[in-house]
Amino acid sequence: MFKALDKVNYDHVVLNEKHEVRNPQLKPKSLVNFSCQVINNYHELVSEAMHVLPVHLSQTLLQNAILCTHREAVNEIIANWPLQTLCFREILPKEDWDVFEEEMGCDFSIFQGVIQRTRTCRLKCLDFRGLKLNATFYKLIVQIWPLLSLKRYQLHPKKLAKIVAKSTGIEATRLTDEILPKILEERLDHEMLRNGHTRIFFQRGHRMEVKIDSIHFTTNNTFFVDFLICNGLRDLTPIYITVTNIYIRSELLVGDEILDSLAPFIVLKGQKIEGLEGISLHQLEEGIFFLIAQDIKKYTSIRSLDLSDCNIYLQMGKTRNRTSSRVKFMSTLSSLENLVRLDLSFNYLLGCLGELLDSLHRPLEFLSIRGCDLNEADLTALAKSKHGTSLRELNLSKLCQFSIYDSDKISPAFLLKITAYFPNLTLLNLSQNHLPDAYIPEFCDILVKKLTGLKGLDIAGNIMTDQSQIEVTRACARISSMQWLRMTCFNNLGEDGLLMLRDADNKQRFLDLLKSLGRSDIYVEVVRLSFAIFLDLIDVFH
Repeated sequence: MFKALDKVNYDHVVLNEKHEVRNPQLKPKSLVNFSCQVINNYHELVSEAMHVLPVHLSQTLLQNAILCTHREAVNEIIANWPLQTLCFREILPKEDWDVFEEEMGCDFSIFQGVIQRTRTCRLKCLDFRGLKLNATFYKLIVQIWPLLSLKRYQLHPKKLAKIVAKSTGIEATRLTDEILPKILEERLDHEMLRNGHTRIFFQRGHRMEVKIDSIHFTTNNTFFVDFLICNGLRDLTPIYITVTNIYIRSELLVGDEILDSLAPFIVLKGQKIEGLEGISLHQLEEGIFFLIAQDIKKYTSIRSLDLSDCNIYLQMGKTRNRTSSRVKFMSTLSSLENLVRLDLSFNYLLGCLGELLDSLHRPLEFLSIRGCDLNEADLTALAKSKHGTSLRELNLSKLCQFSIYDSDKISPAFLLKITAYFPNLTLLNLSQNHLPDAYIPEFCDILVKKLTGLKGLDIAGNIMTDQSQIEVTRACARISSMQWLRMTCFNNLGEDGLLMLRDADNKQRFLDLLKSLGRSDIYVEVVRLSFAIFLDLIDVFH
């Protein structure tokens, strides 16, 4: 299943790639590729070649240099790049999108190329979106690149700290008076900045944008201050950073305090609104969300919001406290006019889900209410809302586990029946819900008649009889779009040596059944009950 901040085209998503039979054909290398390889072998000729080669061949030359690890050639190509944009995702084949994960590898060559850029370099946008960057590389981009692009007379910690505080709108606190100047002084004392020869030079009026997919902050380090500085100086530095998604996770221990009232959430104050598409907040302490809600409301253009496990407590009722909490939360959601992907997992929303969903401007394509404290009226409100027919992915896992009030507990039978109201689903997660065997035939009827566009179904962590599992498998085989099925076959928590063999036998049994029904294209994943139960713990450490 996907996350809230993932970009997914549900019409073209492929979940059974492991069953695609690929017959790679060995093709002779084209004359163009062969010529590029020869040029890259003699890196001293690369600079001259960049001046005489047709512009459209520069991408082929760079691709060859990266894939063949000609690092010095990569330096020269970047330093003389003839186009205004360099998007690595468009240049590199998909199987090589991990080239920047290794430290001091291709990433260092890119850095050298940016530093050594020549007057012929026309590069204005360096796009790393869609690629996985190693932590050192993207921290270097945020911490050092903008400062390296400043003139030497501009490198004064206290003056830069004042500019950051003013541009981000942060009130005078210990952060602005002590922490910002101290960290700026440490960064300016970096060897590369102390060395007057290491600079990123731009002609007057020229600037360069660096685009990154995601950036992560936690409460146990000060990297958020570097990002705050980077954003605060973006109008001053020739190099500026644009981030698509921001992830903030609170990792406070008992007795810890958040300094300067809500760091690292303070980056939301300094972040520019343009370009940001998603915000993810995880494991917030109780009440923190409502303190930073005002900062979130200004990001009206974001498409995705992940608030899983944020200790959000909303209750029905007309008391002042309950009403104000609901109004503040709904006001935050209603301000996000382009929101179509929302994760509310592991929050207390009993009796309030309908109100929250009504406050949204656009119908959702993704919703996760995994592990939320809800009642059957909440699910009914979801089914009858404008989101019922628009949802493409719905996570309803762990809804039948526990409720503070037993009368509000969602019954597994009701959960299965309510799925009929989401006809356009592509992915459905019903894991860990104690699904009863007695209602499986009715659920299979819903699968075949109502969920006709379903591509993936997760029912892991539910202990069902072999007959129920076979019925579900047969129903999935009758859905022409179905590609992926996950289930659990054992109620044995032991880790005996034969367990893996039994899993394999059960998986093969389902594959044989699907093959007999003409659906060998469906990928079946059989997981142990222990894996399904501790999946939440795996997510925490991910």
